[in-house]
Amino acid sequence: MIASLKSESGMTLLEVLATSIIVAVALISLYTGIIYADKQVQRNYHDRVATLHASGELEWQTYFFKNYKTFELYTNKNVILDVMPRGRTLNGQMTTRLIETFENPLGTIVPYKILEVSVVWIEPGDRTQRRIVVREDYY
Repeated sequence: MIASLKSESGMTLLEVLATSIIVAVALISLYTGIIYADKQVQRNYHDRVATLHASGELEWQTYFFKNYKTFELYTNKNVILDVMPRGRTLNGQMTTRLIETFENPLGTIVPYKILEVSVVWIEPGDRTQRRIVVREDYY
């Protein structure tokens, strides 16, 4: 029985330390990846909500144009993009802009209007300015 105890070898302190470092690096990498993915999901959600606000506004402007032959233009209208923890809200500014221009297909001048709706906000995760712009042409 004594001979079998001598033949068993355990892990040295160096091996335990190396294994601990490898596990720690793997866990930190996993945590960093999860945090990055969460921020990207939040950014994508805010982009999607801003796009829905802008496209809904284009639908309203199309209805208004068909019925009243004009647009309802404005600057920096507040829109809510997200309700954050502790009751805070992420607000954006929605602006409509009308561009009157023309095309020249086959030598004829065809006037038309471009309506742009943009939503601008500051992304809370990295404090960068984000902007979504949607456009519609009206002949």
